[in-house]
Amino acid sequence: MNFEKLTIENLLNLYKRNEISFKEVITQQIQSIKKIDHKIFSLVNFDEEEYITLANNHNVKLQTKNLIKNIPVAVKDLIDIKNLKTEANSKYLTNNVAKKDAVIVQKLKSNGAFLGLKTNTHEFAYGAVTPPTKNPWDINKIPGGSSGGSAAAVASGISICALGTDTAGSIREPSALCSVVGLKPTTNLLSLEGIVPLAWSLDVVGPIAKTVTDCAILFSGLDSNFEIQENVQKKDEYKLGILSEYFESIDTDIKKLFEKSLEMLNEKFQCIESKSWNVQEIISTIFLILTAESAAFLSQPIKNFEDRFGGDVKQYVQMGESFSAVDYINAQRARNIITTHVDKLFENFDFLITPAHIIPPPSPDNDVVYIAGKEEPRDINLIKPLVLASLCGYPAISVPFIFQKDKPNFSIQIIAKRGDDFKLLNFGKLIESEFSLKYHYPTGV
Repeated sequence: MNFEKLTIENLLNLYKRNEISFKEVITQQIQSIKKIDHKIFSLVNFDEEEYITLANNHNVKLQTKNLIKNIPVAVKDLIDIKNLKTEANSKYLTNNVAKKDAVIVQKLKSNGAFLGLKTNTHEFAYGAVTPPTKNPWDINKIPGGSSGGSAAAVASGISICALGTDTAGSIREPSALCSVVGLKPTTNLLSLEGIVPLAWSLDVVGPIAKTVTDCAILFSGLDSNFEIQENVQKKDEYKLGILSEYFESIDTDIKKLFEKSLEMLNEKFQCIESKSWNVQEIISTIFLILTAESAAFLSQPIKNFEDRFGGDVKQYVQMGESFSAVDYINAQRARNIITTHVDKLFENFDFLITPAHIIPPPSPDNDVVYIAGKEEPRDINLIKPLVLASLCGYPAISVPFIFQKDKPNFSIQIIAKRGDDFKLLNFGKLIESEFSLKYHYPTGV
């Protein structure tokens, strides 16, 4: 068995046939961590002896029918695991030991999952990169952020699956850049208690996995109402709304891959071009809300301990402080107007389709990228196709769709209306089956 290429689905079959024990899984995982993580730096505070002790204390015989039983899950280091550090990649939270599990961790543990591994994040989840984590497909490129540690750990195979958080694309962006599957659930569906906040009205927690099927299995451990359909039936006609605004200002090679993806989708489903809302207005609206809400949380700590925060976090919080209450209220009003308008698209479409990324994984050394010969800000363009779902609260999933040898896959984003997380995952599984999509191991590690 090659642990790095193992999926949840594979492991469940091994467990079922009694071909491997939980202890052997942990032993092989530790070997993979030792072999790989010194190249990509996806984990934080990993201690082999501590991890073995936690695994030895895990109740392998817990009575549960949930498929997540005895599956090791890595957790973004914003999410509390009792007696482990939660530091959010910030000096401000150095040696901050969690006194209890986050609600979402309690949920997974109650369903038999094993959680003892923490993954790197951009400081306080405030960025589209995750220093010093590397992209497993090319260690000279970023893994995306802020859940870059979770995506890189899953892509490289040192973790079978992971949890991330998403405020403006922070699950889907690194998942796309690292060629794994990332789900942003409907806003407010899952509890955020015990998770370091960034922006209270935008934050969500969700799964990152190697396949849509694995993502659905992990989600079943997070939401007890979700029942996995083993064989998703294709209904007579799905209508997919292709959001045409994302054809503009997109990397030339990525555009070709997106067009190829649409040709493939059109062979199986009805694809109709449509528009949602002006992208720049969406970005400016979510930026104001995000920075203002983060300032409410971080302003005082920064005033008291300025030397414990990174420059980018301080800069964004300063911007958030500059907005007035009127600015914030108007942004929330704009959010409602945009959401009401885009909601109407779901009267005509089952799902909306966009690229999950409009540029290839960029270098960490430059904060600008070139799109069709024009200089553009890197971080804004990393999240551009993702912020609509965050602003409007829609569930959205990033799915690797076109495999390129020695390069990351090209990923599409599928968006559903609020509350249709189950339909979204089941449609994602159908896409996976119809196009024979599978996990590809990165060549960079």
